[in-house]
Amino acid sequence: MGEISSIKSTEVAKVTLKSILKDLFAKERRGHIFSIIVFAPTLYILSQKSILSPNISAIAFLSLMFGYVITAFMGLNEKTRPYLEKNMAVSDNKKNNSPIFKVLYYILSNIKMTTIPMTISTFIFITLLVLMGENKPLSTVGEFLPILLAALFVFWSASQAISYKNSLNLWINNNITIEGQETEFDSKKNMIVQLIIVAIIVAIVSSIMLSYFGTGEGLNSTTGVPIIIILVSITQGFILWYSKDSRENLMKRKDGKKIEFVWGLALHLFAAWHLLSVYRRLVSTDIEAFNIFEEIVLMIFTVIMSIWAISSKGMTKNYNLFVSENVLFWGIAFAFGYAGSVTMLAVGLEGNISSIFAIGHFVTWITLMAMHKQSCKDFLTSRL
Repeated sequence: MGEISSIKSTEVAKVTLKSILKDLFAKERRGHIFSIIVFAPTLYILSQKSILSPNISAIAFLSLMFGYVITAFMGLNEKTRPYLEKNMAVSDNKKNNSPIFKVLYYILSNIKMTTIPMTISTFIFITLLVLMGENKPLSTVGEFLPILLAALFVFWSASQAISYKNSLNLWINNNITIEGQETEFDSKKNMIVQLIIVAIIVAIVSSIMLSYFGTGEGLNSTTGVPIIIILVSITQGFILWYSKDSRENLMKRKDGKKIEFVWGLALHLFAAWHLLSVYRRLVSTDIEAFNIFEEIVLMIFTVIMSIWAISSKGMTKNYNLFVSENVLFWGIAFAFGYAGSVTMLAVGLEGNISSIFAIGHFVTWITLMAMHKQSCKDFLTSRL
């Protein structure tokens, strides 16, 4: 790839969700994913077992996060970039070697590529420990770090809603053409149709989730489906009513009518998923494998949506900190920050991680609902 300046001028149209996914999981940088897979669970377990104090654990997570932030900046420079990647040009004699050699080569090459971010993170960790450890000059600040990292959980949760809105806005602008002609609309009919569609989808999804992942007893069974539908419908109906003026101003335009319908459905379906997740975690405190899987998928989804939206905005404004060669590093930095926040809260709440996830989903749900009205205004303003 050429210089960054050439990237800025030639790749504006190329920043798509497909290209972001391709860059995020590129073979030459994929080995860095092992760092989050290995260190995040290890630090979580050591913190839960009280082997690591909250202060040291917070310093470790922050060190790894900032280590990968610095690595992301290094990925912008063509001279330092090769040291962060695996050389994919494997010679013919290596291709013919035994399977054992290939496995060893794969492991060692992945370890080698993570040497720089791990070295940077270790340096940051030692520096912070010397300055902020117990009985150190800045020990008071060190005691505050676990609280700071835990408080960031609210930011991570709210950012899920914001990144979803920004990426959906990007999709709408790319796929719904500008049509400023005035058109007729029926606000009440539009509202009823959205309510029915969301209610049907929520009924199907919640029935499946509570049937397969519930206990089959009480509210943690299909008995809770009507409760979820009622909660979703009431909150959705209130938001649509509250946003009536903004929605109607948007629906006066031919393109705005399409945008309001797509945005309304997309927002309330995503919000309904979070509300369902809150419900499931409140009626059952069991930490199921599926719940952990859901949180991991949501974190990955948020990282991808955030990078897509920020990359596109950066390209169009002729500045960019996200290029194809460093998006994975930004994603890992975000993941370490998120994992650190969850760990600090889990330690503070004595391991009740189910409640932590419920709080996170609730914050995301509130943020989604709160931004609906203003988003309708923003969509209209962007098309004038």
